[in-house]
Amino acid sequence: VKLFAIDPEGQKREVVGLAGQTLLRALTNSGLIDPDSHRLEEIDACSAECEVNIAQEWLEKLPPRTYDEEYVLVRNSRGRILNKHSRLGCQVVLTPQLQGMVVAVPEAKPWDIP
Repeated sequence: VKLFAIDPEGQKREVVGLAGQTLLRALTNSGLIDPDSHRLEEIDACSAECEVNIAQEWLEKLPPRTYDEEYVLVRNSRGRILNKHSRLGCQVVLTPQLQGMVVAVPEAKPWDIP
């Protein structure tokens, strides 16, 4: 599944992942997310360091956020309004229907940097 990621510097990068793989794994394999920042792909262990923003036209092609995903995103928002485009990369599973999807990888937040 070929998709495009906008990195924190605004550069558009091509990313290729396998159907059935998470978006997190594809972004990690492409060097856009530090693999050490998110070792487990289970929602119970997620700290939202894999938060990405999905382009509007792709949102309806994804299943809605689960209660657990919503909880992790709200907890991570630290009082800011939750962006409707925000998804956890560990919860988005790549499918052939997502070919060409555009995602933005936000800059690391100060509390995420070791």
